[in-house]
Amino acid sequence: MNGRQRIRAAFEHAAVDRVPRFDQTIYSCVASAALAREVLVGGAGLRFQDVVAHWEGPQAAQEFEARMLLDVADFYRELDYDMARVPWRDTRRATARLNESTFLFGDSERKAPWEIWRYSPESQDWHPVEGWLSGGDVDRLIVHLENDERAWSGPDLDPARMDTQRRFRELVGPERAVAATVGGIGIPMYEPAWLMALEIAPSLVAGELERQTLQGLADIELAATLGVDVAHAGGDFCLNSGPVYSPLAFDRLVLPRLQRLTARCDQVGLKYVFRTDGVTWPVADSLWGRSGVHAAGEVDFGAGMRLAELRRRFPKLTLFGNIDCGGVILSGGVEGIRQATRENLEETGGVGHIFGASNAIMPETPVENFLAMLDESDKFKPCF
Repeated sequence: MNGRQRIRAAFEHAAVDRVPRFDQTIYSCVASAALAREVLVGGAGLRFQDVVAHWEGPQAAQEFEARMLLDVADFYRELDYDMARVPWRDTRRATARLNESTFLFGDSERKAPWEIWRYSPESQDWHPVEGWLSGGDVDRLIVHLENDERAWSGPDLDPARMDTQRRFRELVGPERAVAATVGGIGIPMYEPAWLMALEIAPSLVAGELERQTLQGLADIELAATLGVDVAHAGGDFCLNSGPVYSPLAFDRLVLPRLQRLTARCDQVGLKYVFRTDGVTWPVADSLWGRSGVHAAGEVDFGAGMRLAELRRRFPKLTLFGNIDCGGVILSGGVEGIRQATRENLEETGGVGHIFGASNAIMPETPVENFLAMLDESDKFKPCF
């Protein structure tokens, strides 16, 4: 079987010759160590490099993208992954460069939406340090949502918006599946203003989710014409303690829109993966049952989520990853990661399971652990 066939079989819970594998993010430093050459593959450092390239001008941005796409396609091919994706990027045009590692985005006078982001090389972290919603300014957010609602004229239907995805599909080749970040839905879970807006202005939040949905429906349809196989979607909304907003809010605001997104995937032949870290049990019946999603992504071992229990309660759900990216992959050693890999695959028998880390191959990951994880997954015989 080739990779694309394995991925499709995993969604059908059908027989495979090897458990398919996919990692949504591999930090460039780990990928470079694995290939013994520098490659631009993923992580926060790549997003910072993307911003720098766009700051330097159109030619620099084009050169960066061309190299990145080639590196990513080569990496997934050389390590024999079954599915590839364009890594998360940051293609915003900065308003100002405040120093070597810090950029301002948005209103240069810091009156309208704006944020300051900084890259920390020691932790390879690209993160906001200050912004227009700092301090939970819900009144400012409400005004912004009202303006967005008045200004919105419908989804962007220009096919050129997915030219990068088209080029990537061509680079990857027909023997490997491609996942694209289309059809996502959610609100910024770490912004207190958004969580307050859920309570005091739910109709405006609903309007934002509706705009996301309409754009997502269009993007899913376009992605299907480009040969994309999987909508790598959803959106973080859970912590180790559970969802950041109530199951009732999920059912009222998110569920019906998610059902429309998954229905569109069914119509055009894509599979929808809902990604969120954290504990999802309080919303599980809606999220993993009634929504129509085809797969659970970022299944969070560190938060206590286990594949065996998900499989028991939702037998038709395809399961992604679950090797603890913040635990055993970092510090378990080669034998520890091999044992964790076997135990992980035994929970599903390798059926309806796309193997990989619970979220990302982090920059601190010893390359020998990463390679041992892949090697051990190759040795597992799926149980049909």
